[in-house]
Amino acid sequence: MQRISITVDESLAQAFDELIAKRGYQNRSEAFRDLLKKELAQEALVNPSQECVAVVSYAYDHRKALLSKRNVDHQHEHLDMVISSMHVHATHDTCVEAVIAKGPYDKLKVFCENTIAEKGVGCGEINYLPINEDK
Repeated sequence: MQRISITVDESLAQAFDELIAKRGYQNRSEAFRDLLKKELAQEALVNPSQECVAVVSYAYDHRKALLSKRNVDHQHEHLDMVISSMHVHATHDTCVEAVIAKGPYDKLKVFCENTIAEKGVGCGEINYLPINEDK
């Protein structure tokens, strides 16, 4: 490992220390490494062909006509990307699904955004994780 040094003002250092304590880090170095890795991963997504794994999760009312079928059909139309899906009965009326897919960022982005934009989906989140085969 290489040692680096940074200078920050007192209030920023205090806020950082509070954050790392809240998240359970043992020291500043571990927390800083994780923050840096997260930023570098996001920066990798500017490349549309960057290989990624995406997790798209969304909630919907299962009583909405044909929504479940449309969700499954959408996944089957993208068998080249969809790795897995999980369905949870959150309440009597609300279901939550999480779909894991892999592929180039630009294609994954379209798939995930279309999934959440489907009529009847209440809310959704997408998390992209760049994959570097050589690292």
